[in-house]
Amino acid sequence: MLRRSKRPSVIVLIGFLVLFLATIARAEDHAATQEELQKLSQEASNPVGQLWMVANQFNLNVLKSDTIKLFKGQQNQFIWNFQPVMPIGLSESVRVIVRPVIPFMNSPYIAGPRDLNYTSGIGDIGFQALLAPNTNALTGFMWGVGPSLIMPTAANNYLGKGKWQLGPAVAALYLSEKWVVGVYPQQWWSFAGDSSRNNVSYANIQYFLWYSPAPTWQIGMSPNVTIDWLQEKPEDRLTLPIGLGVSKMFRLGKLPIKLSFEADYAVIHPRNGPGNEWTFRLNFTPIIKNLF
Repeated sequence: MLRRSKRPSVIVLIGFLVLFLATIARAEDHAATQEELQKLSQEASNPVGQLWMVANQFNLNVLKSDTIKLFKGQQNQFIWNFQPVMPIGLSESVRVIVRPVIPFMNSPYIAGPRDLNYTSGIGDIGFQALLAPNTNALTGFMWGVGPSLIMPTAANNYLGKGKWQLGPAVAALYLSEKWVVGVYPQQWWSFAGDSSRNNVSYANIQYFLWYSPAPTWQIGMSPNVTIDWLQEKPEDRLTLPIGLGVSKMFRLGKLPIKLSFEADYAVIHPRNGPGNEWTFRLNFTPIIKNLF
């Protein structure tokens, strides 16, 4: 018999959506002009910028594949990515943007021919360090490059790959007063870890396009294209989403906060294994004072 989940992830997401609407309704810009907040909004979209941020990304993934169809009801996966962003100046011309990614997950797994259960816990922790020009420019072409590491820290086999993974990360984007356009690809190959687990060759390519129709507001998208190169069947390798989202920058007291909500639909997703059909994403990102 199928053991249906109570879907705590849905409740959590609804709670944060309520927080999103309530916060926007009550927030007032006490100590900053709209122009200052607009600059912060654009800069907060820059993965190689100069802002220190405490990014919290809440993802509700609606899974779909030919395999998932064997089970009744829709199957959801919830992931909270805790992502501090810490730019550190190494010299007058170079800075490094340090970004750990710590995922907390509630994910389904196949427990039998017709049984689907859920498990929760920490996933595989990622770590990125991008070198970029140390500039105060808020517009123009910007870039960064560096290593990206994934560590096998998952609480169990269903929440991670069980492999140490390493590869390159590159960020390239263009910023103007109204537009943020760019791409942020990463590729990982496994090089150590549990010998009984499958090797990994996996790419994540985030592309983003944001437009500011009014000060402190943005509309656009930032989906993640994924490619699992080692899948035997070509139709199971690619997940290609498109999306639409909205973001708002405001101050809560004296603390600048960026909130955004986005819905992505995968026009291409794996047929024979679990893959995201829909992703609903809420970002809650306080901006803090630089410590270095």
